[in-house]
Amino acid sequence: MPTTDAADDTSRHVVIRARDRLRSGDRLRSGDRLRSGDRLRARDRLRSRGWPGSRRTQRLVAGLVAVGTLATVAATQVATAASSPPGPVAASSPSLPKPAVPTSSAYLGAFVAPHEGEAQAQADVRQELAQIGNFDGTIGRPLGLVHVYQPWGGPVKPSILAALASTGATPVIDWTCTSDQSIISGSQDTLIADYADALKAYGRPVFLRWFWEMNLANLPRTSGCLAGLGSAGYTAAWQHIWTIFQNQGAANVAFVWCPSINGVTFGSAYYPGDSYVDWIGWDGYDRKQDPTMLNTQFLPFYNYWLPHGKPMMIGETGATIDQATYLAQLTSVLPVTFPGVKAVLYYDSKSTSDWTLVDSPGNLGASAFVAMGQTPYFGFPFVGS
Repeated sequence: MPTTDAADDTSRHVVIRARDRLRSGDRLRSGDRLRSGDRLRARDRLRSRGWPGSRRTQRLVAGLVAVGTLATVAATQVATAASSPPGPVAASSPSLPKPAVPTSSAYLGAFVAPHEGEAQAQADVRQELAQIGNFDGTIGRPLGLVHVYQPWGGPVKPSILAALASTGATPVIDWTCTSDQSIISGSQDTLIADYADALKAYGRPVFLRWFWEMNLANLPRTSGCLAGLGSAGYTAAWQHIWTIFQNQGAANVAFVWCPSINGVTFGSAYYPGDSYVDWIGWDGYDRKQDPTMLNTQFLPFYNYWLPHGKPMMIGETGATIDQATYLAQLTSVLPVTFPGVKAVLYYDSKSTSDWTLVDSPGNLGASAFVAMGQTPYFGFPFVGS
């Protein structure tokens, strides 16, 4: 376990690098969408409680600036490759570590795009990155993980990931699907191999969450990718992608398999196999303001997959009118009842509902997330082990 001073020094160097890389004129611009009034009040309300061992970190992180000078996201063209399956798996490079797995704590992360949507974030990842500095300053520490949503044909450049990592966060790349048939046939092999090479060249730990919520087969966005092949096609496509990444030596990439909590049989028909999965996750939202949801929905899924021995991740979660209650439950219940959950990411944006964190009368959601962020258990990798 790192000492307090070591954790502070690490965070200090991360923040200084991020600060020096950016223009001072970009700080806290009025166009930022982090609802600074609500969130700064939330921060000030809880700052007196402190984040153990991180006073210097709080002062430094609050100085992070908006990421306004990042390069644009370039689209990667799909090239036609041979239809033969990938060759033998090559040995992975031991010098490229996967993301660390906490032993007695957990990552806390988010998708930071208040009131925006996934499609907007995919169109220009800089919109999200430009807000992370303010978000980190609000909670008094860097996020451990940050979602990066990207289309199939336009993977995010390593330079964008490096800028994100300079804030202290590890990227969780959410790679949208394409036709499983096209992957299995080999026609996407060049694109997949090129992206594996790019992430290998990036060199830092990264999570890759491909085709999440695949078990919601009736959704148009899902059925189009399943291409009539169902779960068998999905698992074959997953294994094909994973094999190419191994062949290319992208050992720093951790594959996250992440169905929806709402699917039947816990998504088991879509599981690619223990050999092809590093982390098991699930997406689950507090859609009905149900105070028993953690026990009635999350816990059965958790207990079903825990014997596989994989670290687990709540890939997406959120609440609307009861954010404070829901986040307080996560903060108190996860360490005790779900010790195998090593990461939780809040969806601070909108999709089917607006999950954006707010402080409103009777629903201090932003304050509750600040409190969660200041809990040492959710401080990995800056606090805890």
